[in-house]
Amino acid sequence: MSCTSLLQSRGDSFLMIVFLDTNILGLICNKNIAFDECQQCKKWFDTLFLRGVRIVTSDLCHYEVMRGLIGSSIRLRKAGFQPTDETAPGIKSLELLKVDGFLEFLPVSTEALDLAANLWATAFTSGQTTRDEKDIDIDIIISAQYQLLRDEFPGQQVIMATTNLKHLSIFCDAANWRDIKI
Repeated sequence: MSCTSLLQSRGDSFLMIVFLDTNILGLICNKNIAFDECQQCKKWFDTLFLRGVRIVTSDLCHYEVMRGLIGSSIRLRKAGFQPTDETAPGIKSLELLKVDGFLEFLPVSTEALDLAANLWATAFTSGQTTRDEKDIDIDIIISAQYQLLRDEFPGQQVIMATTNLKHLSIFCDAANWRDIKI
């Protein structure tokens, strides 16, 4: 399924498209109510959604957040802390975002991987790498997904919400999530 068909499946119009980086998705799913940034980020996310902003992320961001949540759960169990049920609260929160349709998860296509390879090679040969050359660079892959999404919606404002401006702003119109307002 293309980005266009995923985004048009709801059938409504939208003001802009915000692409969430992994770190923002992690903040939204974090159930630690004592962590003020998480609460602020959740309010920001809800406000965007209620105002008609289309909010998307990558399946790769889902993977990165999920592996972190599962890892934390395993470490807590090993330390003697037993969760109240089998699933950590952050995992439930992440899955609800997917099921409830508040957030659209873009699959990684061959087209995105080909573009990512091109972006990576161009950045590497110009000295702008974001990772070691042997690492899988998820920032590059989600940047490619961002660029394909932007190209599918010419004239539409598409912005990457992140706290990782250093790497993502090389390839995307990126901003700190706190600076994205409507």
